[in-house]
Amino acid sequence: MTKTMSIRGVIGGLLLTAASGASAQTLVPQPESGPFFSVALGGQPQTRSFGSTGTFSSFNEQGRFEVTQNVGAGFLFDIGGGFQFWKHLGAGVNVWSTHSKSAISAAASIPDPVFFGRFTTVKAEPDSDKSQTTLGINLSVIYTQPVGQRLDISVSLGPTIIRNRLDVGSVAVKPNSQTVTVSTESQSKTTAKAGNLGFDVTYRVNEMYNVGLFARYAGGEVDMPGVKALKVGGVQAGGLFRYRF
Repeated sequence: MTKTMSIRGVIGGLLLTAASGASAQTLVPQPESGPFFSVALGGQPQTRSFGSTGTFSSFNEQGRFEVTQNVGAGFLFDIGGGFQFWKHLGAGVNVWSTHSKSAISAAASIPDPVFFGRFTTVKAEPDSDKSQTTLGINLSVIYTQPVGQRLDISVSLGPTIIRNRLDVGSVAVKPNSQTVTVSTESQSKTTAKAGNLGFDVTYRVNEMYNVGLFARYAGGEVDMPGVKALKVGGVQAGGLFRYRF
């Protein structure tokens, strides 16, 4: 009787161990492999301000001007793809674009036409209808870890190439007058001195479709013709759709 119960106990323990192992495998599946395609929508929430100063000649004296430019938060569109090639590791490339509104204000200290050394500060009419458009290409190594049966967490890291187009403001002072106007010039520049670090959480709707949320930093600096060391890109976040082939 004792031997029979002992044998039954051993068999029961083995079955319980096997069931626990099978349950663990079910709860934490292996990451999906192969190629994938993604589309994301979101925003770039931070704002930026920068300015410039300069001089001009008027009424046989030298005046000064100051320009301040503000760039607002932007809308983000992202499209990309990649390949999950080994266990948790993959590689991908995505192209993203942001569009932001920009406002320009300016003022000038203009010499008096009669009294030498006397200046009058004149503000120009602000121009709030300008824009900044940024196009980026992220090259990334991706690490993916399943959490539970349907959730995946991914971390990505790599270099970024950014092309920035900005309506850069300046001041035009009509000679020997107190007329100040804001002028703008559309300037573009590309930089490879940028990088990206991202994080996303996705839910497996089925074997092919994932939906989720992402957050990342993708940015750097660019020297525009009229603005040196301009910060471009930045923190980005939004919703994500991923299709696995």
